[in-house]
Amino acid sequence: MVNTNDSIVDKNLVICQPAKGFRFAVDAVYLAWFVKFEKQASLIDIGSGSGVVSALLAFKKGFSDVCAVEYQKRMFSCLKTTVEQNKLEVVTPVNADIRTYKPDREFNIAVCNPPYRHPDTGRVPEDETELNARFTTTLCAEDVFRFCRSYLKNSGSLYLSYDADMTADLFEAGFKYGFEPKRLRSVCPDLYVKPKIVLMEFRKNAGREMSFEPPLYQKINGEQSEEDKNIMQGRWIDKQN
Repeated sequence: MVNTNDSIVDKNLVICQPAKGFRFAVDAVYLAWFVKFEKQASLIDIGSGSGVVSALLAFKKGFSDVCAVEYQKRMFSCLKTTVEQNKLEVVTPVNADIRTYKPDREFNIAVCNPPYRHPDTGRVPEDETELNARFTTTLCAEDVFRFCRSYLKNSGSLYLSYDADMTADLFEAGFKYGFEPKRLRSVCPDLYVKPKIVLMEFRKNAGREMSFEPPLYQKINGEQSEEDKNIMQGRWIDKQN
């Protein structure tokens, strides 16, 4: 299997990923940007893939304790390479299935960019790695909330990036496992175009109040917005939003 090493957000940050099949997309960058920095917080990246979100949170936001959990062998190999070649000693790669993984501690923050497509919808990739990364064959939103109910500290935050049309899945799973939605920000391709992605923060055992944040426009009248440009070029002020 052939991999590539690609810079993202910063020329000094290089991600190892498969040359063919599943490769990271912009939603991983948006998710890392959306996470609020907390000094000395322990963080778990669920379904870390090639390590994009973990690397960005350590490299750009300054998180100093990141547990990156990835189930698929090939993606885990890329994750380890990403950590090693960027000298990210604060990121600990773990090869495990989040549905059975039992860490020996709790975390302050969890992040996840879970698959949302069901295997009986749309074109199913022949590549198994891409199949599992895009479809709910080995991970779904409910799995994430179930894990976080046990291993996220009380009042801890769970951050997710998800398909906007499937947002109801997050609310349903969140309420089922004791998580309240606290922040929601939609990502829209352009003005007057419906969002494709939602970024959400849930909090364990929190009160019922949610902030609808202004939409993030990738483009405005066909031109990349200044906000989107700042995100993609890594201009994250003071390691937080």
